[in-house]
Amino acid sequence: MKKIFLLLMGVMLMMTATADAKSVRTPEGNFPRVQWAVVESTDGTMPQMIEMGARILAATSAKEKGTYALYGVIEKDNPNLMRLLEIYESDEAYRIHSTSPAFQQYRAERLPILAGLKILPVNGIVLEQKNRGVGTVVQTRRFEISPANLAAFQKIISDEAVRAVREEVGVMGAFVTAEQPRPNFLHTMIIFSDAAAAQKYFSSGAYKNFRGQVDSLIQTEKVIDYQPTKIVLSEKF
Repeated sequence: MKKIFLLLMGVMLMMTATADAKSVRTPEGNFPRVQWAVVESTDGTMPQMIEMGARILAATSAKEKGTYALYGVIEKDNPNLMRLLEIYESDEAYRIHSTSPAFQQYRAERLPILAGLKILPVNGIVLEQKNRGVGTVVQTRRFEISPANLAAFQKIISDEAVRAVREEVGVMGAFVTAEQPRPNFLHTMIIFSDAAAAQKYFSSGAYKNFRGQVDSLIQTEKVIDYQPTKIVLSEKF
């Protein structure tokens, strides 16, 4: 009887761990449009640019049904550089967002302090996040994988991304994307509730097991840490 009780408790705990997470998909069940935007401000003006976005763009974007998520963070070692993960339901949703009067106003006002802008189209490999919540610590990575190892790497990192969000309380989101022109270059973003959650994850046996499987498949890897932030997870999808 005790074994049955423990088994039932284990099932209940697993259901609780997975019930609070979801994969980002369109209503048809497809991957949405995803891109990275790397925005560089003139020296010392990034706070001004962020204020513009909050004042001009935030309220309008929140009302755009097809603008799923705009997760932006400022590099820790370069406070003039902001990286955004942008997720839209479709190309049409992106067109609506990028041609809106609010976005045009934002674009015009930021122009004098814009030092650089790069848009990187990508395909979603895994887009997984908690149903709701707030993240304050973010890390991104860029992996270069040899084409011969790409399928194996994608499978392993996809499994780990889904597992981490669904089983680790402090992992709020894990996003794995591949460059459209160069699918063996993958860009990831992982969002943690706080610094303690990040430390717990990276020191966990599950993460060490993941690294043991993929390290030999990686040709190059770049890790970028970010300033403390506040990312409110989107609930639009």
